[in-house]
Amino acid sequence: MLLTMNHREITKKYSELLNKAEFATGRKEVVGLLKKAAKLKSQIEINY
Repeated sequence: MLLTMNHREITKKYSELLNKAEFATGRKEVVGLLKKAAKLKSQIEINY
């Protein structure tokens, strides 16, 4: 999935995940969203 996404799509998804994490209510929900965002950020840094 991440390999087929371009830089703009990855950046957009990253910002959406951070926004969701900001308004999430449960600890596990926040941690899960932040982990997904971290994976996307590392993908951005690797490719660009």
